[in-house]
Amino acid sequence: MRIYLDAKDLIEILQRGKPCNADELNEGLRRGDHQLVLSFEVVREISAPLEYPAAQTNVMTLLNCLEEIPKTFFHPDVELLELQEALSAFSSGRECNAIFPFVNRFDETVDPHGHPATAVFINYPLAQTVWDLHCYGGLKGLEGYAPRMRALFSTDRGLKTPPTLKAHFRIVIERHLKTCKVSSTGVSIHHFASWVYENPNRCPSIRLGYELWHQLGKNKTDTLEDSDMEDYQHVLSLPYVDLMTLDRRMHNYVSQAAHGLCLDYDRRIFRSVQDLFLRL
Repeated sequence: MRIYLDAKDLIEILQRGKPCNADELNEGLRRGDHQLVLSFEVVREISAPLEYPAAQTNVMTLLNCLEEIPKTFFHPDVELLELQEALSAFSSGRECNAIFPFVNRFDETVDPHGHPATAVFINYPLAQTVWDLHCYGGLKGLEGYAPRMRALFSTDRGLKTPPTLKAHFRIVIERHLKTCKVSSTGVSIHHFASWVYENPNRCPSIRLGYELWHQLGKNKTDTLEDSDMEDYQHVLSLPYVDLMTLDRRMHNYVSQAAHGLCLDYDRRIFRSVQDLFLRL
């Protein structure tokens, strides 16, 4: 199984040994032939104390513990992979094939296309990669996006006659195509977006993120928190992992989104590591 643990849960394990220590996690994963899935955001959150000189956490020790654990890394641009496959399938009149959004090394999660210049290094340990990123200012978080996202939420919530989810999805697909720099020459975006929307297993990360955004927006009593930026990025990997931990608030929103899509994502998510371990 591929297991994605929230950064806070990993820190509890690596730093405090709760509910198990790093050696026990390593042993359990190897015994069951499981893999930990690490994304750029998870590693960045673990490494955040490097940005604060007064912090007491020994980040390098935590990362060296992770180095020993069986793991894989999530591709930095799963939306790109999904759009490329979906456009190929749509143009060929076939169904989408499953993509493989995993890379072997952490430096591959830094480059948008998974092909960093540092790939020429035969051995580029996780801790060394993180330290180099820190030295070049590459560990900044997503907090800066929060004000812009809050403004978008405010605008969306203020619409008197909002478009249907299906109608608005075309705009989202156009935006993703532009952001990912994917050519759609000769393809009707309207028909392509409608085709993708028909089946939530086509571009599943894009679709789940879209539904999650609207679940967050529907709750007008809830405010967007800075940490939601990281949590949102974590959720994009859910269609491709077997088990995942999320905090209680995001767990509820993802469950609602999964119910609306009639998919089993809510069976893969857990509020605690203890609950997740019961499934192994």
